[in-house]
Amino acid sequence: MCNFIFMSRIIVVISLFLFWNHLSYAQQEEDTGIIQYANPILVELKPNIPIMLTDSLSILLTGYSHKRPTHGASGQTKTGVQLSLSKGNSCGKIEVYRYGLQGEIAYTHVPSSWNNEYEFKLMDFDFPLSFKIVISKKQNAD
Repeated sequence: MCNFIFMSRIIVVISLFLFWNHLSYAQQEEDTGIIQYANPILVELKPNIPIMLTDSLSILLTGYSHKRPTHGASGQTKTGVQLSLSKGNSCGKIEVYRYGLQGEIAYTHVPSSWNNEYEFKLMDFDFPLSFKIVISKKQNAD
């Protein structure tokens, strides 16, 4: 009798655990924004808010940085974002940067490639609220 009660409690605990995990996963999927893909596409990313393109590319902005000269000095600026990416069975992380000069509006965009399929360029930002990224799918990729 004691073993039956013990086993019943274990089953209840396991069931509650599985139910809780399912709720967490469902909430995460619900918060994911889905964007119709066009090549190239300008996407606005916000920290820790995942988006998914209709071609199944999932993007999460996991970090960002903005370096500039000390107040009043001229010199180079550097803005970067760290992205977590996944599509199908592939996943990875990349960093995308934009360089400029303090007080100038011309920038050098340094593209980053992922999975030999996509190219990413950091175009603009509203630090630290959002970052605009151009995503291009390489022509030889499906």
